[in-house]
Amino acid sequence: MNPSITGKNTRSLSDCLPIFGFALALCYFMYGVAIRELPRDLSDYSGHVYVYIATFTGESALKGWMMSPYFLWHAVVLFFKTVLKLPIEVSAAASSCIFYLASYFVTVFMTEKWGSHKGLSFSASFTGFFSFALTMIQPIWLSYLDAGASRSVGVFSFNPLYSPTHMAARPFALLCFMLMIDLMELARERESFFFGLGRIKTLVVLSILLFISAAAKPVFAEMFIPAVGIMMLTECVVSFVRNKECGRKYLKEFLLPAFCAAVPTIVFILAMFFLFINMGGSYTDTEGVVITPFLQVWSIYSENIPLSMLFMMSFPIYILIIDSKNFLRSGIGKFGTVSFIIGFLEAAFLGEGGDKLGHGNFIWPMMFGILLLWASAMLHFLTMEKKADSKFTRFLICIGWILILIHVHYGFQYLFEVFGWDFMIF
Repeated sequence: MNPSITGKNTRSLSDCLPIFGFALALCYFMYGVAIRELPRDLSDYSGHVYVYIATFTGESALKGWMMSPYFLWHAVVLFFKTVLKLPIEVSAAASSCIFYLASYFVTVFMTEKWGSHKGLSFSASFTGFFSFALTMIQPIWLSYLDAGASRSVGVFSFNPLYSPTHMAARPFALLCFMLMIDLMELARERESFFFGLGRIKTLVVLSILLFISAAAKPVFAEMFIPAVGIMMLTECVVSFVRNKECGRKYLKEFLLPAFCAAVPTIVFILAMFFLFINMGGSYTDTEGVVITPFLQVWSIYSENIPLSMLFMMSFPIYILIIDSKNFLRSGIGKFGTVSFIIGFLEAAFLGEGGDKLGHGNFIWPMMFGILLLWASAMLHFLTMEKKADSKFTRFLICIGWILILIHVHYGFQYLFEVFGWDFMIF
């Protein structure tokens, strides 16, 4: 698939019609998913709409926050219900559509900015498809190689369409990812290319968006803050070794300000954990956060964790196999990989003691790590396609597109199963 280099730098409204067409298709499917998930007793939608939102409208708003301290999606639902007087089910579905569309258009922005940075100009149809794909992709699932109890567990998706709060944090996660890449470019005294902001503005906007992501669901920040810390601390140490003056400058201008930018979110997350676990917010018995044996929680869901990982991340793994040198040298590749590693370690060693061990709540940060690794790999893949200069390289590019389309296929297969349509090819 060719990215359709057009040579245009701007688009007219009519040129953008394919992008809006994909947005409408996404909205239709996501609205349908929400409406069909709500009647299921054990679904995330059912719990958040019929249990948690009711606590926000009760006598104690604090009790409602303790039951569900990440409240952004719930607040939007309540706006539709109380201000616009829509039924609660319609309010929930409409709220989810807003966040899904936000994710889609953030991905459109990211794709266009990356293409501009790398000298690529994509057609609107390609940009729409590429962004739609990244929003829809699901893991591979083969019934005869089932790695878990069902297709929704064991093989975890970075697009858990069944979780409204996770998907509400997704657009802010991608924005924070781009801001971090810009910050890395500025630290190397290069021009930032996603937003083009200066150092201070980048840090301020990053701090605000990171806090909002935690208000949607704190699991992204739980992965992102340690990943940023490790990346920047490593860079600071390397700078000190090479040149003490450069190291001091990096510490003063980037590492310490980045920590300050994360402080509001860290305080908010600590407050959530304290209230949720220690003051009765949790609805089942828990012993708080515990260190578990390696992959104990994940093994509850998957009988074959290496196979689960392959099914989740076949495309990023493929990119690492065919172009690991260039991928890991790039800022996006390096940060995407570190994000996944941090998320994986949290999933491997952390859990909640007591009855909630099997909830796998520390697997959610890994799912955001997978998102950033997938986004990094797909953007790098576009650059690889531009540079393909031999038949063998073009063959490798074709294999990459096949893998992407297979994952898109499973995205549609998941949707069609939710809608009750017969759509099983393999």
